[in-house]
Formats: sequence, structure tokens, C-alpha cells
Amino acid sequence: MKKVMTLAAAGMFALTAPAFAGGYSDPVVEEEIVVVEEAASSLGNTGAALLGLALIAGIIAASDSSSE
Repeated sequence: MKKVMTLAAAGMFALTAPAFAGGYSDPVVEEEIVVVEEAASSLGNTGAALLGLALIAGIIAASDSSSE
């Protein structure tokens, strides 16, 4: 009877040992990040382009000096 109890205890230990092999760790819950981009219109860069053209036109006008 002692051998049966020892064999049963060894069997129970062998079955429970793999359950604790990796240890217990809490599950990791990550937040879902949603990035919303607004649609850019084609008129968005028009102001910068017109400002650039005005700057170039001003430089050309200022450098156009006629010496008579």
C-alpha cells in the first residue's frame, strides 16, 4: 500500500509540475490607439503658394532698377 501511495503522489506531482513551469503572470491589456486624420483640402496650401509668389514678385520688382 505504501508503494501505491508513493506512486500516486509521484504521478500527481508529475502532472501538476508543468502547470507551474512558466510561473503566473497577469494578463497584459493594452489600450487601442485610434489616429484620426482630417482630410486636407486642395485649398490648404494655396495661401502659402500665393505668399511665395508675392514674395518672388516683390524681389523681382525691387531688383529691377533701371539706371538711365
